[in-house]
Amino acid sequence: MNDSRLRTVMACAAVALLLVSFAPWWTVRWTSMRYGSGEVTEHVTTASAWTASTGWSVGIVLGVVAVIGWLWWPQPLPRPRRSAFVSTVAVAAVATTVGTRLAIILEQGATGGTYAVVPATGDGRQIGDIVRDSLPSGTAGWGFYAGVVVLLTIAVCALVGRRAERRSRSLT
Repeated sequence: MNDSRLRTVMACAAVALLLVSFAPWWTVRWTSMRYGSGEVTEHVTTASAWTASTGWSVGIVLGVVAVIGWLWWPQPLPRPRRSAFVSTVAVAAVATTVGTRLAIILEQGATGGTYAVVPATGDGRQIGDIVRDSLPSGTAGWGFYAGVVVLLTIAVCALVGRRAERRSRSLT
């Protein structure tokens, strides 16, 4: 893949990442029943990456930094350094995002489930509230999976670009 195609894919991936970062990355579902009538109501609360998790927010910022590094690296610095930096940051973005999700899965296993009924607390929280960095109940939303795909695209482009640069240097 040539450099102009990589630049286009990276730029599109950055825009996609920023858009998907506001999608539902975390979802909490619960059911309530009205006392007396027995009326059942389904409820859903969602949160974006920015409001659900610091780890996911850091992953998105690292992904955007990788793209910016790829597209606008200062010219006086050697290009191989750019490739190494961008590849490292892009892989770190994926690792941070997926690692945060794995930590949530481990926390869910430690609490014995994915759902807990919690009445209103003294601090004003209600059932179904999503508390940043405290996500033991709920599931990853479609935004998380889309975000991981976009971050993987950025990382693969960075690694492919680095390999292509090495190959072009060895040919000259």
